[in-house]
Amino acid sequence: MAIYIVIFSLFFGASMLEIGGLKKNQASWLFAVLVCVLVLFVGLRYNTGADWYFYKEIFNDSLSKNDNYYNVEYGYLLLNKSVRLVFDNYYVLQFFVTLFFVFSVSRFYKKEATYPITTLTLLICFMLFNILMAQMRQSLAISIIILFSNYIFERKLLHFLFVIFIASFFHVSAVTAIPLYFLYRNYGKILPIILILIANVFYFYPELLKIIVLQVAPVLPDTLSAKAIIYMGSIFSKKVGFNTGLSYIFQSIIILSLVLFVKIKDNKMAFFINSIAIFAIIRALLLSVSILGRLESYYLVYAVIAFTYIGNIKIKRIQLYHTKFIFLTLVILFFCVLSIRNLSSTKTSHLTNRPENYAWVPYYNCIFYPKDATLRKDWNQ
Repeated sequence: MAIYIVIFSLFFGASMLEIGGLKKNQASWLFAVLVCVLVLFVGLRYNTGADWYFYKEIFNDSLSKNDNYYNVEYGYLLLNKSVRLVFDNYYVLQFFVTLFFVFSVSRFYKKEATYPITTLTLLICFMLFNILMAQMRQSLAISIIILFSNYIFERKLLHFLFVIFIASFFHVSAVTAIPLYFLYRNYGKILPIILILIANVFYFYPELLKIIVLQVAPVLPDTLSAKAIIYMGSIFSKKVGFNTGLSYIFQSIIILSLVLFVKIKDNKMAFFINSIAIFAIIRALLLSVSILGRLESYYLVYAVIAFTYIGNIKIKRIQLYHTKFIFLTLVILFFCVLSIRNLSSTKTSHLTNRPENYAWVPYYNCIFYPKDATLRKDWNQ
């Protein structure tokens, strides 16, 4: 548990330095160091996180089985075959996937975000325990899309659709990222707010959402359609526990404040605000059907930039510098503490009947790990 606290404290402290006015060249070096730390921490994990048992099986059997025995996307299968032939080590593949994802998002944030370190910190708060330390196929799909995000900003629809096509060879859910292209426009404030409020209604009527998904599924690509139907009948279609709902309510207040009070200067800024609105809509829907969380990541990688706009909200008689520091500090601290709190939860998971933090604590490294690490089971074992 301690190593996670160190990681979150490191990124939180770096964010405070960046917001506080760290010189540009110093911030650039610090950003590079943090990227390296993240790659090493995530890329060298051993039996930590989720999906590793399944991915190891795919890797080990990638050359021995002629057909697609595990029914995974062919791009990912080809990548497994290539790494198996050259290195014959699953952890090389895991490290490469992590490196590719972190490189893609960090390159984008360094170019597009006012606060790259803070944006990367927020991404870790949201994605460390899913995309980064699980869901490798989807992380590859997201990496490809964000790497070629310029096609959205340059309004090259065919180019962007081709990128989606390539990304779908690593995870078919990439097709759900097509709406990203149409977010590059200022739709005003009323439409996003209405859609967010409507989405939250489904929490109280989850069966209605399942009916809609099953109705839409047949018109989706065959693989995505089949997965949608399977998931709707599985444990992943169950309603997420709401507990007191305070953290969700506070998060919703942050997003609604951004949509309502941040002044949009251009279409690119509108794109990030629209992304956070779509993220809020999907987040509300997954409270009813948990598997929909797989879709939010395609929008969340952009939405984290919008979270940093909280510092642009002005309050009369208070200098913008002070409100920026206070608001950003509170937002980052909230998400860091929330991540650590979730990580420390020992409540029994309905999916595994083990403590919720079983897969993450303690953290194991593939270069050096105790014997106990080999005894850890994945979520599906």
